[in-house]
Amino acid sequence: MKKLEMIFKNELGSKTKISVENAKDDLTKEKVETAMNAIITADIFETSNGKLVGIDSARVVTTAIEDIVA
Repeated sequence: MKKLEMIFKNELGSKTKISVENAKDDLTKEKVETAMNAIITADIFETSNGKLVGIDSARVVTTAIEDIVA
């Protein structure tokens, strides 16, 4: 399973992470930056440290699950 983690800067200078499960395989830097900028521009999230004001980073986390007893 792949999860996209988008890390934003907020008004007080700390970081806020938004995670999205089942990320597509064809993600690019440009696609993710466009999505993150749209989230910032839409101004729909407010954290305990204020609004999202910038991009810090983004990454894809891949998790492998192996059943031992099923």
